[in-house]
Amino acid sequence: MKNIAIVVVLFLQLLFPFRQSAQAFLLQPDEPPVQAELFSVAHEPGGRLLVGLRMQMLPGWHVYWKYPGEVGLPVSISWSLPDGYRAGDLMFPHPERFEFEGMTGYGYSGEVVLFSTIEPEAGDVLSSGIFPLTTEIEWLACGEFCMPGSARLELLSPEPDLQFASLARKWIDRLPKKHGEYDQLLQLSSSREKGGVTVVKLEYMGAGDLRDFYPYAPHEGISCVDVSVDGKLIELSLEGDVAGVVLGGVAVSTEGVFDVATPALGVGQGGMPGILTLVLMLCFAFGGGVLLNVMPCVLPVLGLKVFSLVGPHGEESATGRYLSLFFAAGVLFSFWVMAGFVWVLQGMGEQIGWGFQFQSPAFIMCIAGLVFAFGLNLFGIFEFSAPVVSGKVGKLASNKDIAGSFVSGVLATTLATPCTAPFLGTALGFAFTQPPLLILVFFTVIALGMAAPYVLLAWHPAWLKFLPRPGQWMFIFKQVMGFVLFAVVIWLASILGSHGGADGILALLLLLFCISIIVWGAAAVAGPGSSGRKRLGVWSLAIVLMLSAWQFFSAGAVQQAGREPAGGAYEDANGVTWHDFSPGLLAAYRENRQTVLIDFTADWCLTCKALEAGVLGNPRVAETLARLGIEAVRADWTTRNDDITALLQRFGRSGVPLLVVIPKGDLEHAEVLPEVVSVGMLLEALERAVPAASELDHHM
Repeated sequence: MKNIAIVVVLFLQLLFPFRQSAQAFLLQPDEPPVQAELFSVAHEPGGRLLVGLRMQMLPGWHVYWKYPGEVGLPVSISWSLPDGYRAGDLMFPHPERFEFEGMTGYGYSGEVVLFSTIEPEAGDVLSSGIFPLTTEIEWLACGEFCMPGSARLELLSPEPDLQFASLARKWIDRLPKKHGEYDQLLQLSSSREKGGVTVVKLEYMGAGDLRDFYPYAPHEGISCVDVSVDGKLIELSLEGDVAGVVLGGVAVSTEGVFDVATPALGVGQGGMPGILTLVLMLCFAFGGGVLLNVMPCVLPVLGLKVFSLVGPHGEESATGRYLSLFFAAGVLFSFWVMAGFVWVLQGMGEQIGWGFQFQSPAFIMCIAGLVFAFGLNLFGIFEFSAPVVSGKVGKLASNKDIAGSFVSGVLATTLATPCTAPFLGTALGFAFTQPPLLILVFFTVIALGMAAPYVLLAWHPAWLKFLPRPGQWMFIFKQVMGFVLFAVVIWLASILGSHGGADGILALLLLLFCISIIVWGAAAVAGPGSSGRKRLGVWSLAIVLMLSAWQFFSAGAVQQAGREPAGGAYEDANGVTWHDFSPGLLAAYRENRQTVLIDFTADWCLTCKALEAGVLGNPRVAETLARLGIEAVRADWTTRNDDITALLQRFGRSGVPLLVVIPKGDLEHAEVLPEVVSVGMLLEALERAVPAASELDHHM
């Protein structure tokens, strides 16, 4: 029955040009089921005129929303405008739901006001001399039977018609709004296969409870066969391959009407319960974890890891094996802590992504203090050897080696989070849309991948025969690595400067000064030969003092970071003007059909800086941008920005760097480049955007 109804509707649409003869074969109501009229609503900035289309339906009849559901055709409008003017898309208030023969449709009964806009393409003045304007309205009205209809209407004047003012306000309040331009207020709760249908449960993350949800038309080849709402949970039954699909719709809540969407779904193809996709993404996660070891963020710690393999116990393979396990435990512990933070913040409705902790000045000061203390240790300012374990492990490795290996794992993980390695961006974009248990699984697999090379080398020391035997070079290497860690502190200070300016850097310097005095004093009081109890008491007090200093100085840095950065634009060395990202800017580009290149970056991301210098700074890129007339936008994620986080998630990513080319500002046709991009790859993407933009113009 469902297929027959769809065929009938399509058949009526084919007959639409000949509706007078076609209607002769249909039952005719006593009067037309739909009456339509136009009126001016209000003048908006930029010379834009808001126009209302009032449609009144006879009892028992309805017309359809822009996404009509399983059957039906939406209302359409076609303006006849003079040169120099353009009309906006038809804007639909939230609809109501209709059921027919087991099928669901969305539309309006009784009365509805739809909205459109008219604006000059240049300047900000709408001339009254262009009126009256004419438009063709087409619809499909359904009651006991369906009948296509149309009307040729005139808009006589640009002056707002006051008799319709209250009616217009009523329906404007039902237009979907946005929680920020790109907020994705739907999060995937679960998905499963049931009888060839993918049942997706989504959680609404906005304020208030849901009253109803109206889904937008899914991608081609996918149909939504059922929708149910319970509190903040939405359950959709979808037919077709939904892997990588972004689901959207209109959420009607107790707080208002909102346009909402999900990140790209990570469920498997029809008939397969996501196993193939899940396995592939887990492989990406493991490979990305392995590659984190060679990313620039982690290189300072690589030297420490190699040093530990050939250190005082370098010839004792059993010792190296035990220490490698403690290093792996530190990596796992750190990733589990991050997974816990992700759970908590997502549960609070926060927008987060990979490396989110580097958006916190307090965290940056904490990790800078830890790295600085490591550097002091490498220079021999202090030796921390608090008793930790005993027994067989204690015989094979000193306590400080065990504690040091564990903390090295923590430090390596912390420094790795600003980097998004190849494969890792895709895996994380998938993971951040999954339920809490799968997030934990993904973070665990990434941790195993990161720790695997070190553990393998420790358990196969013969693979390190290319390194020289332990000797004087190790003492020099240790001090060189101390200088490298101090360089990392300088880098972290520069990041802190992006948050809190000179005051933030001063607070960090004072914290480092306090740390140096505290550890020097602790080492002097509880030096070699001191009892274990004395060392434990002194170092416990030292840790408390350092934490107190961190809390005191970081409070001022956080206050400074609360200042909003000024937006604007700047020109790079090649003459490319980079505009600071804002939702309004991207909306303007979309309105003007302007092709855009967006660079998602952050000051704490060394990979981003390498990309900017090696690829975006190439003169060929600047020449191509100028020749093709493509605007360049830089989305700076150094500090927290929920709009940037949501846009990253829309593109299926959770961290930086990321390059995206958007033909004509149309996000639905954006091309997302991989994590590792060459100059040639970027130039090809920019060239592809031009015919893509022309194709979009052809379809408009």
